[in-house]
Amino acid sequence: MKRRELSLIAAALLSSAVASAQFRATTYAPSAPAAGLGVPALPAAAAVRVAAPVAPAAPVSDAPAALGAARALTEAVFRADAAPALSAAFDGLLSAPSAPVDVAPVVSRAPEDFARKAEELFTAGRLAPGQRAQVAWTDAVRPQGVLPTDKELYDRMARSPLTNAEREKAVIELFKLGGAKPEEIVVQDVGRGQNNIFVVKKGRTDRVIVVGGHHDKVSRGAGTIDNWTGATLVANLYQALRDQDSEATIVFITFGREEDGLVGSERYLQTLSKAQRAKIDAMVNLDTLAVDGTFSWKNNSTRALLDRIKTVAAAARRDLKEATLSGGDADSSTFRQAGIPAMTLFGASQDVIFDIIHSENDTMAAFSLDHYRNAYLLTIELLKSLDREKLGPVGRAGA
Repeated sequence: MKRRELSLIAAALLSSAVASAQFRATTYAPSAPAAGLGVPALPAAAAVRVAAPVAPAAPVSDAPAALGAARALTEAVFRADAAPALSAAFDGLLSAPSAPVDVAPVVSRAPEDFARKAEELFTAGRLAPGQRAQVAWTDAVRPQGVLPTDKELYDRMARSPLTNAEREKAVIELFKLGGAKPEEIVVQDVGRGQNNIFVVKKGRTDRVIVVGGHHDKVSRGAGTIDNWTGATLVANLYQALRDQDSEATIVFITFGREEDGLVGSERYLQTLSKAQRAKIDAMVNLDTLAVDGTFSWKNNSTRALLDRIKTVAAAARRDLKEATLSGGDADSSTFRQAGIPAMTLFGASQDVIFDIIHSENDTMAAFSLDHYRNAYLLTIELLKSLDREKLGPVGRAGA
């Protein structure tokens, strides 16, 4: 059976079940999942397209079966159609559609929307085979008009939403503040109502650098240090670098469900083909920053990246210590296990980290703006260095 037919049947079953429970279609906002149904919301345009063929509502007694069938069919369609669109986004081929898009990013789209979007993303902006464009970084990224001010950095941190749903919305808003258009922000379902959120900055080539940090939190504490520091830093990095020419394509991503066992980073890599994963030259992970220093995680990082950031820190005169940390894990592990060079930058020493994270002590009271700014400026310089000089096979040998 074709995907379009599957999607229409799923939509019909879902609409029937919803109608029998006396819900109205207008209650489903484009940017939010349908409450209590566990299936991604469709954009308003898609809802209009499937409204006409929907059969009359089934009896209320049939609702559980209809919902089960709808879930299964919707998930099948989503898996079939999401991968090409996300793969195209990974390649850095984002371009504005022919007509303005004024809706918020959505978790999923109807199959025909996925196909159209994937085609737009795939065909935009490719260099000819063998073509290589020249790249010129500016000598310095200046605070005026590019980097957020110290007050902006602090205020974005102090926001520290208390629920994962609110954190995702806040990350999207931060990307928009940094200059991202709504259609450039990709929201990837990672299960249990949570999402990865990422923006791709297209480079001159399809060599890829990923910079990320998880945005989700555990139930205790405000989750300010673990890991609103990393999530905001990713968005702030996008603001600093989005208008800089780069050789590499850079993916700025915040992961969902890290606290469930690195689920978000695993789901992200699962959507990529083997060839696409091979294009990732390096991954820089930002987690639990800005307490009592800036540290590279020695026992959870690729040696080539540890050496690179050490050189960068010395040249930029930024504070950095290489440190061993025991008793935790981070999204860099996911990439390293896939053979991709990766490192984690963190900001709470072994002496204090476990007194803060996953506790009531994880609040703005533990936050240091000076250490946050140091990590921010250091990561900018690291990304610029990785753009100018790729790690290559040496990095992969030590992944």
